Amino acid sequence: MARLLALIIAGTMLASCAGSGRNLGDYVPAWAGGLPKNAPPRPGTPEYDAWRANWEADAVRDKSKDPPKANTETKTDAEAGTPGPAPASPPVR
Repeated sequence: MARLLALIIAGTMLASCAGSGRNLGDYVPAWAGGLPKNAPPRPGTPEYDAWRANWEADAVRDKSKDPPKANTETKTDAEAGTPGPAPASPPVR
């Protein structure tokens, strides 16, 4: 019975991905492994054409005159002056 139920679920998931232009992953939340919020639009949509034109314009732009980016590296615990995690105790036998 469990094998039959697994086969039905797998068949339903496979059929839901066919033909509609959208995949099951489009409906899964990002926290559950779906598309992240910053994922580009799907090819073939008007949003994709606008995104692609913007991306290509940014690729040919002269970036040498851009202001430098802020340093986002974080300090280690020792550099920041905060205590790190407690050392691990030896295994008990």
